[in-house]
Amino acid sequence: MNTNRTLALVLVAVGLLLIIAGPLLPGGERAVVNDPPRTGHVTDLARADDGSILAGTQDGELWRLTDGAWRRVDVDLGNQPVTALAADLSGDPSEGPIGTGGGLVNAPSGLPPVAVRASDEAATANGLVVATGNGLLIEGQNDWRRALQGVHVYRLEPQAVDGADYLHAGTVDAGVFTAAVADLASWAPNSDGLPQQGNVFSFVVTAANRLIAGTSKGLYWQAAPMQPWQQLKVGLEQSRMLSLHLEPPDDGSQRLWIGSDDGLFSVELTEDDAGLQANTFAAPAAGPDAGLRYGVSWIVPFDEGVMFSAGGVYQFGDFGLPGWYWISLLGVVLLLLGGWLLPAHRGSAGA
Repeated sequence: MNTNRTLALVLVAVGLLLIIAGPLLPGGERAVVNDPPRTGHVTDLARADDGSILAGTQDGELWRLTDGAWRRVDVDLGNQPVTALAADLSGDPSEGPIGTGGGLVNAPSGLPPVAVRASDEAATANGLVVATGNGLLIEGQNDWRRALQGVHVYRLEPQAVDGADYLHAGTVDAGVFTAAVADLASWAPNSDGLPQQGNVFSFVVTAANRLIAGTSKGLYWQAAPMQPWQQLKVGLEQSRMLSLHLEPPDDGSQRLWIGSDDGLFSVELTEDDAGLQANTFAAPAAGPDAGLRYGVSWIVPFDEGVMFSAGGVYQFGDFGLPGWYWISLLGVVLLLLGGWLLPAHRGSAGA
């Protein structure tokens, strides 16, 4: 009988240990789903100044993640896909300019509405700039000024260099155009070294203020505006670089996150006076258990890792062991078995 009692107590103790240890076991870095209860694909993802995350969808919904919970933002976007959230995220997202497939919602006061698809937007010291499939719309006194008409502008990126502010326009089939923010009417081609007729989908600025462009044929970097572009070889030279995010420097290197049609990748970059180079080829990030069905279109910093969109929203960082719940479930089984043996032992002792 003492043997049965000892066995029962051991089973109970091991069961409790497994129940507690299951969710605490380290599993390394990987992606998990952290998706709003949305309808339609997530078409834009942005981080606000207060650390909250905004997600816009194909069906014209806007969601905000704060304190671990997604909440619907009360703004009427006319059921149009959300395409641009980059102008001003410091305040109420329902009050700032929001680019959609049908135009610009909450355009600056005194300006006529924008009724064409806004692919991106940038707030500058010289007014709001909106990228469209037919050039740029630039905020004026009482009307929108136009630039780069006939050019499909896909992405905008500000950069401050030697006390001057610049704005870069990544395009479909026409490379990059650049203007000083002080003179947004004058845009110059800035594509020396880029692939001919290449699409520019993304930008990021390094710690030493170099500009990286993500294209339809890999990555390129530029030491300063209007200087020649140089290829940044990371092993994805034939891939579309849909999105980029660069972490702050750590021990002399910078971690570059790359979103492509093939998933999420990361690579360590070294930057010095000689230029910019990748320490190794880009490594794929461990995806969610169900995999990704779509390319990674947006990447933003979140907690100790990143959050990215690929149809839905995913969070990448340090998480517990995959399948930890099976360990905890085994603990429950052992706990029940030990509990079953203990009453049997007590009953036998009483007889």
